Amino acid sequence: MVASPALADDEPAKPAVVRHGWQLDLTGWVQVDSIAWSEESLDELAPDGTSSLLNEERFLIRRGRIRTEAHRGPIAMGFELDGNTIDEPTARILAASVTYTAAGPREQPIAALTAGLFRTPFGMEVPMAERIKPFLEPPTQARALFPGNYDAGVKAEGAYAALRWVVAVMNGAPAFDQQWQGRDPSSSVDVVGRIGAAIDGPRHFKLEAGVSGLVGKGFSPGVAPTKDEIEWIDDNGDGIIGVGEIKVIPGTVGLPSSTFDHDALGADIQASWCTLIGSGWAFFEATLATNLDRGVVYADPVRASRDLRQSGFAIGAVQGITEYARIGVRYDRYDGDRDAIEQQGVTAVGIDKTFSTLSVMATGTWKESRLLVQYDHERNPFGRGLDGMPTTREADRLTIRAQVGF
Repeated sequence: MVASPALADDEPAKPAVVRHGWQLDLTGWVQVDSIAWSEESLDELAPDGTSSLLNEERFLIRRGRIRTEAHRGPIAMGFELDGNTIDEPTARILAASVTYTAAGPREQPIAALTAGLFRTPFGMEVPMAERIKPFLEPPTQARALFPGNYDAGVKAEGAYAALRWVVAVMNGAPAFDQQWQGRDPSSSVDVVGRIGAAIDGPRHFKLEAGVSGLVGKGFSPGVAPTKDEIEWIDDNGDGIIGVGEIKVIPGTVGLPSSTFDHDALGADIQASWCTLIGSGWAFFEATLATNLDRGVVYADPVRASRDLRQSGFAIGAVQGITEYARIGVRYDRYDGDRDAIEQQGVTAVGIDKTFSTLSVMATGTWKESRLLVQYDHERNPFGRGLDGMPTTREADRLTIRAQVGF
């Protein structure tokens, strides 16, 4: 039977070469997506002057990865490259790390220390390898709070009996941070970790649960001061300065850059089982955060003059039908600003900034290849009605993915 993605090894077996005491492993895989239909797709350019394409019904390379690992005794290193055509053809370093593993009795690893660029160890979804995830993309809460999954730092992790633990000190600037894109704008760090337990039950049943936490600081860029300016508006179009056509625009006081506190608390539980028709996996994960959104509703409490609170959860199940097929369903919901309001005339009205997605998928697998079809029923709160008022817009889509690896 096939293990659940969350409880399986990070990567499948790799070809190995041994030289001078080092074992060198090489693995790679490619995900090719076809967005067959999207409710948001338009044959048009964005009206914001950026010339961004609004067409989403296309073929693209979602991920192309090559990873190399080397091991010698307790020491290991890993280096991973990624290429994609999501926005434009891009190639980058995705991960690079060195690890020392301490062995206990009978050479069983009990603790490991890693330094470099690696997945943020928060919750269940964020640290999971993209190659084995059953659904196309992470739920909204993971994409908002930990965009890109990877960050640089140092982490320690280990296991003893049923106990699992990991703690890391990281830059706090994930790879796909909307504003900083992986660059760290301040000297402060984030402390993040998870503690949990994994219990083996009868008949291949396994249960794992954990609690995650994060504390650290974000960065708000300052605003440069401006001088007084004179503006002439030629109201009558005669080319002559008239009474009332000149106004003074007063200068503004600059705002220095500053840091702010952000934090998160999460809980996850997952179970896997094995039946006569195939293996199965069910999961639930929820997160509460403050000032942490870095990918969807960007959180800057200094500019907003208040804290921005986030909450989200994801729940779902996957069932194998023999070892060659899987079906699954997932529902996720994320509120990027639980206290959001908008001024409408003289009245302050609450705004619902809640994203929700119901995903249904079916997968066929053969050795290291798979074909995945997924329909996403998505609701996006950033729409506007014909009257200009906030409204939730529909953003359904159908995606087909082909994945092959070695």
